[in-house]
Amino acid sequence: MRATYGDLVGRAGVDIHTGLLHVMRRGFRDLTQVQNTVGTYYDLLAALRNHAWWLLDPAKTRAADRLPQGRGRPDHDDLDRVAANLFASLGPLTQRPVQVPYPEPTFDHPWRDAADKLGAAIDLLATHVGPRYEPRSEQASLVLDPEQRHGALAFIAALTDLTLNADSAIGAACRHRDIPWEQVNRWLPDRSTSKSLTHRLHELASDHDHGRGLRDVTTNIYPVREGDSLIELGDRMLRLRHAAWQLADTVPDYSVVTLRDLAGLGMAAHVHAAHAHGMDYRVPASSSSGLVKTAHAFQRLMVDLDDYLAPGPPDPAIRVDILAARELLTELVPLDRPARITTIWDPRTRDTLEALHGSCEVLTQITRMNQTTFATLARSELLHVPARLLDGELLSEDPVAAAAKLSGARRLVAPAARVRSTVQCYQSIGAAHPEAPVAPTGPAQHYDPPALFRPAEFEGRP
Repeated sequence: MRATYGDLVGRAGVDIHTGLLHVMRRGFRDLTQVQNTVGTYYDLLAALRNHAWWLLDPAKTRAADRLPQGRGRPDHDDLDRVAANLFASLGPLTQRPVQVPYPEPTFDHPWRDAADKLGAAIDLLATHVGPRYEPRSEQASLVLDPEQRHGALAFIAALTDLTLNADSAIGAACRHRDIPWEQVNRWLPDRSTSKSLTHRLHELASDHDHGRGLRDVTTNIYPVREGDSLIELGDRMLRLRHAAWQLADTVPDYSVVTLRDLAGLGMAAHVHAAHAHGMDYRVPASSSSGLVKTAHAFQRLMVDLDDYLAPGPPDPAIRVDILAARELLTELVPLDRPARITTIWDPRTRDTLEALHGSCEVLTQITRMNQTTFATLARSELLHVPARLLDGELLSEDPVAAAAKLSGARRLVAPAARVRSTVQCYQSIGAAHPEAPVAPTGPAQHYDPPALFRPAEFEGRP
């Protein structure tokens, strides 16, 4: 399973708890270990501060607005101001006073691991934006959304609160090693104001946490792990979704074949999912099954796109992933055999259904992005249709196309009415797709779905 932002900060929280337990239960062996632990404690505070700053202002464009004001006012209602006052109250961390030690490079402690994971989590988020913080993936809309980042800040505030409370444990352990209190007080000054501000920051950030946030954001790299059909299918779908987002650019992709191939994969995924549940996917679209309805909607879209001509060739990388995904679907749920899933409910069956429904969900997301790609291509006036396929009703709304056909042209720029018909096909897929697909009788046990299969909403480019 690929690590997500939530995985990294969650593991950092475990390391912070583990480091605190080490200090409370084991104490210190000697003065060197004390100095290394105190230095690591400050490094962890610096990592938490840097993480919080990135969540508040990743582009660092509002530094002037965050100058501390009213230091020591934990009752402030502005989240940015509370954060500024909090980290100002901690004093210098990266350029700390000479009396505060730095840890040795070889010193091993869970707090050092936590600081590394907090830095890696920010690096993960940063892969989704460019040097000028322009979107670089379909998940960038989440990363660049202040509401989502503020929601993620609630957990960072909780970790900061836990870390600040570790100073009492460090002080008690120092006492057992007969370290003078004057020295301990220089290392660990009174943090009561910082702790009050941390509590307030957590309260304000929690108002933005609606259960989604940035938890399921993965790194903007899409390798495919082969060897297990379920894992490979998830990785292929993840890469296809990212490729579909890249196609939905302001510069058109001049291939309509790629859009047709993706529509065909959407139909195949829903057909295999319906067959896995024992549904007859050959019935008309009036079937009560959302999976069957969506499969027929994809079929209509695929047939509709087959009428168009465009100058660009299909994207070879996308086609490779589409062909591989179709082979995996056939391997998991062969259409020429009775559905084993309807009669045997073992962990592998539940895992297979989880992967199938996830594939259907991500292909519906891809369809929304493909609609944008198609509209951009249509506006470029490089999307054509054979003149023989245009009837009088379509030509009546486009005098230019009608004149071109009368003059003997074999292909015409797609009339607006014809384009609208295709857009309606795209929209019908979203209307037919089941909001809550038929679920397995029990949760999947061995299959950890990729982040894109978890309940989340991703959007293509506007």
